[in-house]
Amino acid sequence: MRRGFTAFAVLLCFVCFLAAGAKPVYGKTETDTGRFLGEMSLLKQDGSSYVMQVTVENGGEDFTGTVQAVFSGSRDNCAYETPITLAAQGKKQFTITVPERAVETVRGMCALNFLDEHGKVLQTVSLKNVFGNTVTGIPVGILSDNYSGLTYMDAGGNDFYLQSSGNPLQLVELTADNLSGYLDGLYFLVIDRYDTSSLGEENIARIQDWVKDGGWLIIGTGEYAKQTLSGFDEDFLGIDLLGVSEPGEDNAAARNAVRNGFYYSYTDSGVDFKQMAVADLDYLSAAKQQVGNYFESSENPGICGSLNEGAVSILFFSLGDEEMKKVNSSVVSYIYEETMYNSSSYQNINGSSNMEYVGQRALSFIDNRNTNLDFTGLKVLIAVYVVVVGPILYLILRKGKKSEWYWVCAPVLGMICIVGVFFFGQSARVNETKVYSVTAQQAGSSRADTYFLAYHSGVKPWSLRLNEGYDVAGPGWGGYYGYVNGSTSDYLYRVRNDGDGLTVGMKPRANFENGFLYAGRRSRESGAITAKNLKGSGAAATLSGTVKNGTDRDFAYMSVMFDGYIMVFSDVKAGETLDLAAAAKDGRCVFQEIVAYYDSLVYDMVSIYSSGNNMGYEQEAMAALLCGIGIAEDNQPGDTACARIVGVVKDYDKAVADKCSEKAWGCIYSYAEMEVKEHAAN
Repeated sequence: MRRGFTAFAVLLCFVCFLAAGAKPVYGKTETDTGRFLGEMSLLKQDGSSYVMQVTVENGGEDFTGTVQAVFSGSRDNCAYETPITLAAQGKKQFTITVPERAVETVRGMCALNFLDEHGKVLQTVSLKNVFGNTVTGIPVGILSDNYSGLTYMDAGGNDFYLQSSGNPLQLVELTADNLSGYLDGLYFLVIDRYDTSSLGEENIARIQDWVKDGGWLIIGTGEYAKQTLSGFDEDFLGIDLLGVSEPGEDNAAARNAVRNGFYYSYTDSGVDFKQMAVADLDYLSAAKQQVGNYFESSENPGICGSLNEGAVSILFFSLGDEEMKKVNSSVVSYIYEETMYNSSSYQNINGSSNMEYVGQRALSFIDNRNTNLDFTGLKVLIAVYVVVVGPILYLILRKGKKSEWYWVCAPVLGMICIVGVFFFGQSARVNETKVYSVTAQQAGSSRADTYFLAYHSGVKPWSLRLNEGYDVAGPGWGGYYGYVNGSTSDYLYRVRNDGDGLTVGMKPRANFENGFLYAGRRSRESGAITAKNLKGSGAAATLSGTVKNGTDRDFAYMSVMFDGYIMVFSDVKAGETLDLAAAAKDGRCVFQEIVAYYDSLVYDMVSIYSSGNNMGYEQEAMAALLCGIGIAEDNQPGDTACARIVGVVKDYDKAVADKCSEKAWGCIYSYAEMEVKEHAAN
């Protein structure tokens, strides 16, 4: 009888092994220190991507494995892997292309990991200044004839918090000669007591483009206002200088500080605005010229606001004024903070820009979480039990004259099998990867970018093979909502380039985790979207004129948005010219609204929190359209009298080459000039 129960135990272990599945186990190996050398440098910047050149050397025996570049950001680590064979004493160079989002903390940690064929890290080489900038911390360019009088702008050496981490402000003394070499690496540019007209047209154009692309510009004025503002184009700042008060005279800054209690941080520091030369600036002139979005600050005596992707602060006084020697580090910090808070580039860095907010929330609407159970493994176990295990168990118990135990052992064994399926490897869950992709492309452009939400139900690292043509991939939008530590031995997002294509995936922190991913590629041109006689006013909720879908794709829905007013039309065929007013009368306008803030688009266009769809349009298509609207808003040109037109296409080109469940949508967007209708005030 003892032998009978021994056989039963063996069979039980065998069944549990089948349920769990065999898993290879690798033993620990000692770290191979000093064998490899590696370095990385910025080769070029290609749009919103960085092309990095990696150089590796092997000081030991022949090596076949993977070189993994890990960029550590404040939110997530990104690992870029390249398979490589490196002969003993050999040296190789290769490039990796990394999107901005993957290295948002460009002066953060970075390392090269050398992995063997089993994925075991043999050695880590820590890197510094991989972007070729010798400046550490947060670089601030100072363009002034009085640089020594502005050294206090380092905020006393205290950490300045940007991207959820603190770094000191590092001042860089600029001249007309070295400006272009430093500009792209700066976060802030401070101009004070400097004749900007002496910079020349080329340098002025660089500064203006730098601001529009996301730079943060701070200008001091006071008695030097005319010369400091003189070099900029009229359609760049659009600020008129009305005059400058002399020290000792009453001025607006002094009046506001006394009567309204403004600028208390300055007065608490002992600053007396009556002793300063204060400029009188007309920021309403900028609104008339449709330049920037300015307002007068109640915290800093000056004008600030957004300008395309960047932001500008123009202070009423010179930063080099003697009175400014009294301010403390917190006053200095807030000059910087207020400037960057007003820019969309700051919102991009911190994960809440128009594109990120609208696009990510729209993708989140799609419930692509697959929690269905896959009983395939359990069916196999049942078949094995019925055909093999059950009869053998019965014979063993019968031989031991314990056949009545069968009806006890059989259910227990069945429960053990089910438990094994669920809790050993979770093989009872569907491990199919689900993808919801939106490819955005400006009409007439050959560049297409795909943003997608991918989900895998397993807890192990997973990856997707992308279709041909993608040359860059990585995390997209906010991605993982938690934080990972700064260790370069770990990662969340993973991109692998094996020469034949890219794979992208994640290393989950918990079960049921999905990932917001991005991939960029060259694509064929889609044709043009053109408009004629577009007229409208967001405040009056009117849009008229014609829009032609000159692409080769049918639009399930097409949105036209201007001045905070949006109309969405259904079923605009390829080649069709749509009369907006007539189409609205025909019932083809399925959604229209004055958009007070982007939150309303998310809640009103897509019923995130409602269980049913009573809106008369397809929810998934509208979610994809929201992604396109966010991207078009984020990339729009500086002309404010510009309509954004976005068409969404069903069954667009798929992003993933692997077998998976993918819903692919395309958004083709364009811009058109508007004739603004005047409307009577209430």
